[in-house]
Amino acid sequence: MVEKQLVKVNEVEGFFHNPEWYKPLLFGENLYMNVTYLLPGTEMVMGSKKEKEAEMLERAIYMLEGRLEITCGEEKFEVTPKTALLVPLEPGTPFGVKNSGRETASFVTVFSPPPHPELKLKSREQLRKLYEEHNRVVKSPEEMKELLSHV
Repeated sequence: MVEKQLVKVNEVEGFFHNPEWYKPLLFGENLYMNVTYLLPGTEMVMGSKKEKEAEMLERAIYMLEGRLEITCGEEKFEVTPKTALLVPLEPGTPFGVKNSGRETASFVTVFSPPPHPELKLKSREQLRKLYEEHNRVVKSPEEMKELLSHV
């Protein structure tokens, strides 16, 4: 059973998931939430082939700052602050997320079910340990503040 969780975003480490940075916020039995930071001129693909075919994740995105261009199949969306987008639970191609603006784009993403169920991640501590074991970058809250203030 998962316990109640109260998280202050500014107190959470940042995890580098090439090309984006993210701060994992909540780990639930049926959902997971993070804040993602996409630096200017950066683009990423959300929804790997494995996720779309095997894990079948539903995602909700809520834009905090900046502007994103999202491509899902033939459809294109511009997502700006105070805008939400639901990516339905359905098999299909991954979707592209691009920050073509001059500022860092930040957005909250909620996944249901949580991604990568085989990892059985239930906390930031477990995630940090996994990153450390694989020599992946984790920045302290202070380092994240510094990183994001220079963009």
